[in-house]
Amino acid sequence: MTRKEYKEILNYELYKAWKLSPLQKFRLKYFSPNTNCMYLCRKMWYLHQKGGFASLFSKFYYNRIMHKYGCCIYSNATVGRGFSIVHPVGIVIGKAEIGENFTIYQNCTVGVRRENDESKGLTPKIGNNVKLCSNSLIIGNVTIADNVTIGAQSLILTSIIESGVYAGSPAKRVK
Repeated sequence: MTRKEYKEILNYELYKAWKLSPLQKFRLKYFSPNTNCMYLCRKMWYLHQKGGFASLFSKFYYNRIMHKYGCCIYSNATVGRGFSIVHPVGIVIGKAEIGENFTIYQNCTVGVRRENDESKGLTPKIGNNVKLCSNSLIIGNVTIADNVTIGAQSLILTSIIESGVYAGSPAKRVK
């Protein structure tokens, strides 16, 4: 990702298409919890993918997100454009491939089942336009299709190949 692409993604995610004054943009970027957490995540991912000395600074942002918001969001996660955090508390995102326009609420986990699964490539793959509601879990080597909404307190252990709304533990298609 180039610096220009990074700036375009930040503008898209933080300011949407609103007409904001520079003061409003500053407030939104640094003092609004959800947009500040998204900004710190983007900065961390950008520095991590640059590699070298910059990846050392990505660890600083990882710790900052962890201490400020109680989120454990890995720097080696791959997240597409349009990432949105609604309530940045208790979110865990391990090594995962996440598509565009992903929305996540509080206390959600996206990760592997066992410690060694990450090195084997057994990580979640999430499509575009996915919404993960409160207290939901996506665990293991699963694939989530595009245009899926996962309801509150749902557990995903198997792949979802069809778009729709899923809820329950284990999650089943509701709509």
